[in-house]
Amino acid sequence: MLYYQVVIKNKYIVIPVNMHSKRKKICFYEDGQLIWDFDAHIDFTAPRFYTYVNISHLRGKTVTLTATPEIDIHFTFVDAIPSAGYYQEEFRPMVHFTAKIGWINDPNGLVFDGKTYHMFFQHNPADSNWGNMTWGHAISDDLIHWHEVDSALQPDCLGTMFSGSGIVDRKNITGVKTGDHDPILLYYTAAGGNSALSAGKPHTQCMAYSTDGGKTFQKYANNPVIEHIEGGNRDPKVVWCEELGCYLLALYLDRDEYVLFRSDDLVHFTQIQHLHLRGDDECPDIYPLTVKNEPSVRKWVFSGASDRYLVGDFRGGRFVPVQESKPYFYGHRTSYAAQTFSDVPDRRIKIAWDVLHAPESVFENQMGIPTEVSLCKVGGEYRLCTLPVKEFETLRVNTETHLIREVENFRRPLHRKGYDIELTAPKESPDFAIRFFGYELRVKPSDNTLSYNDVTMPLSYTGGEIKLRIVSDVLGLEVFADDGLIYSVVGSLADYSIRYLTVEPLSGKEVPDVTLTVHTLKGIW
Repeated sequence: MLYYQVVIKNKYIVIPVNMHSKRKKICFYEDGQLIWDFDAHIDFTAPRFYTYVNISHLRGKTVTLTATPEIDIHFTFVDAIPSAGYYQEEFRPMVHFTAKIGWINDPNGLVFDGKTYHMFFQHNPADSNWGNMTWGHAISDDLIHWHEVDSALQPDCLGTMFSGSGIVDRKNITGVKTGDHDPILLYYTAAGGNSALSAGKPHTQCMAYSTDGGKTFQKYANNPVIEHIEGGNRDPKVVWCEELGCYLLALYLDRDEYVLFRSDDLVHFTQIQHLHLRGDDECPDIYPLTVKNEPSVRKWVFSGASDRYLVGDFRGGRFVPVQESKPYFYGHRTSYAAQTFSDVPDRRIKIAWDVLHAPESVFENQMGIPTEVSLCKVGGEYRLCTLPVKEFETLRVNTETHLIREVENFRRPLHRKGYDIELTAPKESPDFAIRFFGYELRVKPSDNTLSYNDVTMPLSYTGGEIKLRIVSDVLGLEVFADDGLIYSVVGSLADYSIRYLTVEPLSGKEVPDVTLTVHTLKGIW
């Protein structure tokens, strides 16, 4: 077998990538022992782009590299990722977070430390397909402009780094505090069996912590904090529960089954309850909300990766649902694995993964716009509601309002920019369509539906006037209906050559009485 020997002196290994080539497994050996591995669509002969994998944890080691299938190996190494050319690519979203390089999926460890929002995320730094799961890390002071920093968690002998959550240990319950910063704790799944180094290992739940404000993270010496239970058990979510006077950890087990644990010290966990969330799996989230139109009522929300949710109370030491599970998101899994932030005072802020393809790009997928979550009682049932956080409105640089009934053959030219479009109409309006950039949203008050392509969802739960909010970006649309009670993501590249925004009747000639407000957005990069 061909091999390549090198002393690791630099921070990054440079990976030449061609997504049309076959994946190659690269293994790192020290004194004949496997110490690390990753795989990527490596192509030294005809690379389409380059990625940069952080190997600072191997610095100073003399390593031997092998490749499977066998190829000639001649990697280069650098201490910094070049800045030129990024964030200006053809398919780079303008108002949504994307990794500088590589695949992203689930948001992880969303936490506010009192000054800074930390967003961790599933990240493959090696190419733009899923794999090599690492926790990427970005920080923000406004939830809108994000700065990507060094990855927080790298794969190890227990497995690759699957999803989880974060919390600030303000009382230093864990005892790990060493300076002025309250410890930031990350809970994650070590996904054994997803790398050569962890072959044969199961999925277990682990903890890591930072004592320097999130600049660096150290894995807990006594990991795992929860041993393997069954199947691919994963995605721990930790939250303080006032009703029980302890911390809760929600964990996905298998099929539609989840389990709740309690803890007094954030390192030892006792199982208290199994839960079923019909029609959903993976990525649990659990949090309390005061009901918006019943301010004396507080409920708990338990949700899964596809945005189905239960609403309930904690009684007798258990979570007791008060109604059947309900859908929040409508569509074909273009929005997934949403999580809410820990430690944000007086607000519940949520971010989802938008599963949207960026063709022939050095990055893949985006994060959804951060939204503020509320709980409302509508028609005797509790329903989740989300709308973009108020900080998102700072991106608006121009606003125009149009009364469609007063304009014959309304056509508003658009440009290659992001847009935040608000629409209202009487509930008795004739059916109409909104068209722009190759999208068509069909609004049908006649049967209370909103649809696009083959996706159909309710137009309103409240029965009031029609309200839509549409955020347009390069890879698709985010659509909020009925003041945020209904949500969808349209996954399709914007065709900027179809640049006229129109609102037209679906049948007949009666022009709908629509008020349309178009906000032009500046980019976040």
